Amino acid sequence: MNKFFCIFCILLFISKTENVFSNNLIYDVNNVKVVGKTINSSSKKKLNESAFEKAFITFVDKTLLREDAVSLYKTNIDVIKDLVLTYQIIKNENNKNNEILSIFNIQFDPKKINKFLAQRGISYADISSISLTLLPILIQEKNIYLYEENFFYKNWINLKDITENTNDKLISYNLALENIEDLEYINKIKDNINLVDIKKLNSFNEDTNYALLIIYSTENKFKVFIKTLIKKKKIDRNIDLNFYPDDKDKSYQEAIITLKKEINQIWKEQNLIDVNTPSFLDFFLETKNIADYLKLKSIIDTIDVIENYSVLEMTNEYSKIRLKYRGKVNKIKNKLVEKKIDIQIIDNIWKLKVK
Repeated sequence: MNKFFCIFCILLFISKTENVFSNNLIYDVNNVKVVGKTINSSSKKKLNESAFEKAFITFVDKTLLREDAVSLYKTNIDVIKDLVLTYQIIKNENNKNNEILSIFNIQFDPKKINKFLAQRGISYADISSISLTLLPILIQEKNIYLYEENFFYKNWINLKDITENTNDKLISYNLALENIEDLEYINKIKDNINLVDIKKLNSFNEDTNYALLIIYSTENKFKVFIKTLIKKKKIDRNIDLNFYPDDKDKSYQEAIITLKKEINQIWKEQNLIDVNTPSFLDFFLETKNIADYLKLKSIIDTIDVIENYSVLEMTNEYSKIRLKYRGKVNKIKNKLVEKKIDIQIIDNIWKLKVK
């Protein structure tokens, strides 16, 4: 029985070696809407190509730093089509102009995407959607506004960028709740607001992803000091913004759009993966029964940065497994822990146990 069990599990793992997994959320772009006439095969082809091109732009905006994404906007459609692994048309309907509205789900080929980016020396970000608490502080001619009289507090959630793509929305914002103690503290240090101590703000705590925006608005300058904590990593940044003296609302609306993009950029910068330098990780999996293997397999299949895996050694008590992955090893560790995999690291030897 034990012999059969080992053989089965070895075959199970070997069958996946050198394969890129499905369920790669990074490479999926869903609900891509395109409109056009489908009179003949040529017009249907153009509609499909339009969907592929739109999905590709969404993919690079979602996963690449701003300058790298822009450099790929004019990628030839034939190149883009070659990067598509599979697609599905989930809806077709006629509109008032006698055109077809089609909605596509599109998946790009991970291997081809990685090769495409590597050839251009571009890293992508292995990012996930997060929730972030936001507190914008508006300073106008030495007056400080936190809540009701603060344009940024009142409009941050509701203001929509007409160019915003919902597929590219990485961060869900929660406005900091009004707090009288925070207001008193901010007013107390208003002459040295850049020295604000985050620990003294009730709006944030150590387990919260947050962004504190200190926004200076005068006739001569319009700038923002950003203080962020995302996944326990602090990053500060200063940004100069465009100001239109005759249209303050336009200045502020444009500023919100710019700041959202900048915070997205900060999130991506923390998760860049160099596709040119894959790494390997060997670990020992404690095995009590076949369910341990199957559970680990299902978890590995959902981790985008893992390219493949193979069994190096197997006994009745454990299996030694090698992962080929991209990015930082802590990313792998955190994702396994999130999936309830117990990890012990002793003298650089990894031991895993399925809970």
